[in-house]
Amino acid sequence: MVVLLILVALSIVVIFTALAQSKKKRLWRQVQVERLTKVKQHTAGPIEMLSASSLLVEFTFDNKKYSCQTAFKQSLYDSFCANKATYIFIDPENPSQCLDNTFEKSRYVKLWGISTLLVIICSALSYL
Repeated sequence: MVVLLILVALSIVVIFTALAQSKKKRLWRQVQVERLTKVKQHTAGPIEMLSASSLLVEFTFDNKKYSCQTAFKQSLYDSFCANKATYIFIDPENPSQCLDNTFEKSRYVKLWGISTLLVIICSALSYL
């Protein structure tokens, strides 16, 4: 029962944090990609990116070099490999945060919510 309460509390915190972040209006800045590396990680990095290939993107913002790991997009990769000007959107308050990463993370908030709801329903049915 204690584990269930902890899971519910964690899920509520995750859901409210996601809702608060979605209400916060962000201004995204377009930056040109300077280097691009295709990577496949199995043990390190954001949990939402461990199962798939991703891109390590290097760019300059306010005369400083930054990099971010983002979901693999074939169009972005092909554009950069063809030596075309390639751009991504970043959060100016946190330049290592790419726009594509925010979309990836929102999928997992829904997964947490649905999982919590299923655990609550199963535990309620077990007491009947």
